[in-house]
Amino acid sequence: MVNIKFKIDAKEDLNQINKYISKDSIYYANKTTEGIIEKIKYLLIFPYMGRKIPEFNNSDYRELIYKSYRIFYKVNSNVYILKIFHHSRDILNSINISNYQK
Repeated sequence: MVNIKFKIDAKEDLNQINKYISKDSIYYANKTTEGIIEKIKYLLIFPYMGRKIPEFNNSDYRELIYKSYRIFYKVNSNVYILKIFHHSRDILNSINISNYQK
């Protein structure tokens, strides 16, 4: 079994998602962020369940989809949650993969 570790960007993304949705509904903001976290917990058992990210030519990076959100992560001895963002955002402009190669 692996451990799941959230990078600072991913924590901030989750907070921003919650803050944005809570402008309309605190209930749905909490439900969405809780749903994202529950989806991520599946990685404890199945770390490779996410698909390879089509925009990158690197199989170390994978993603899960939860509703309209893409959960960007890397698997090695642990699972590192790197970014969480809405599918409408351009991943190539949203993520500099070199920031996560450490």
